[in-house]
Amino acid sequence: MNIGIDARGIRDGFKGGVGEYTQHITQVLNHYSDLKLETLSTGLRQSSDIGGVLDTWIPYPNKLLNISLKLASQPYIDSLFTRSPDKIWMPNWNITAISPETELILTVHDIAFRILPEVFSWRMRLWHQYIGIDKLLTRANTIIAVSESTKRDLIDIYQVNPDKIQVIYSGIDPLFRQPIQSDAIERVKQRYQLPERYILYLGTIEPRKNIQLLIRAFEKLATKDKDIRLVIAGVNGWLYHQIHRMIDNSLYSDRILRIGFVDIEDKPIVYHLAQIFVYPSLYEGFGFPPLEAMASGTPTIVANNSAFPEIVLDAAYKTSPYDVLELTDIMNTLLTDKTMHTSYKELGLKRSLNFDWNNTGQRVHEILSK
Repeated sequence: MNIGIDARGIRDGFKGGVGEYTQHITQVLNHYSDLKLETLSTGLRQSSDIGGVLDTWIPYPNKLLNISLKLASQPYIDSLFTRSPDKIWMPNWNITAISPETELILTVHDIAFRILPEVFSWRMRLWHQYIGIDKLLTRANTIIAVSESTKRDLIDIYQVNPDKIQVIYSGIDPLFRQPIQSDAIERVKQRYQLPERYILYLGTIEPRKNIQLLIRAFEKLATKDKDIRLVIAGVNGWLYHQIHRMIDNSLYSDRILRIGFVDIEDKPIVYHLAQIFVYPSLYEGFGFPPLEAMASGTPTIVANNSAFPEIVLDAAYKTSPYDVLELTDIMNTLLTDKTMHTSYKELGLKRSLNFDWNNTGQRVHEILSK
């Protein structure tokens, strides 16, 4: 069976959340002999770097294709593949037009743009409106939701038929389960200038991640704990300026470190060296960083909302995303209570084992091979 993977919009060698999701699942699917895989990309030439997967590149700009798809519903995406696909898998939203006889499988990671539109830039809100989400959800034969929370949102907000939604949890990179070498620890500490004791946030720097709450809680904690630092890792997302201004204006700005982008091979160590990991996001369809931190043996705190309760269960401490004092108390407890610290470390390690890309790929294969 020919499977077309619509990789338009995924750039830089399949980096980033959706890119890594696509890459991991494609690697697993490539082991099944009943599927012939082909990726479709536009703009800069890229490769899936997976032997046996055909990479097809459209040499004209993505914007030009999108205008044609939006205004004329042409060309059909399936006609752009080298091999005519029996099914097309879209790992994320995009403007599309597909011939009626070709089956479409769509992955939906979240619908934060509908639930929290105020934390998105006007460009992103316009883009999601331009895509035509309702039409795409109607056209999809099967929808893969990455959590039960995302499935409920699709049903409640878009009135999607529950029968065509399959919940398939994502995995985490096996890199987070490999032994850490002592020489690598020193290299990473030097590269990112990591302090001896720190609370970690790692993710996109944008309002939806609720970093402001973490900063306020840290400021309260810093009055008691003179040695603790807050490390904020990740790249700037949407509307990030206000977060950086808050850090610059903080009385404890000298104890808040911004280390920027962290290479994938360094992430397990950056997580591992942290005393605790805090991810108080206002909404997530799945949430990779908490699971990565848990797999790295770091006690984790998440917000008690969206997909977090079903993803972490009781293996991470769940808190209100609006209560500064509650978050401060929880961080202080995990930093000072060795028994609780060890308990959440062990619970996190055990829970993270449930999220494996091989299992995810197997479930996707079941849908594609029907």
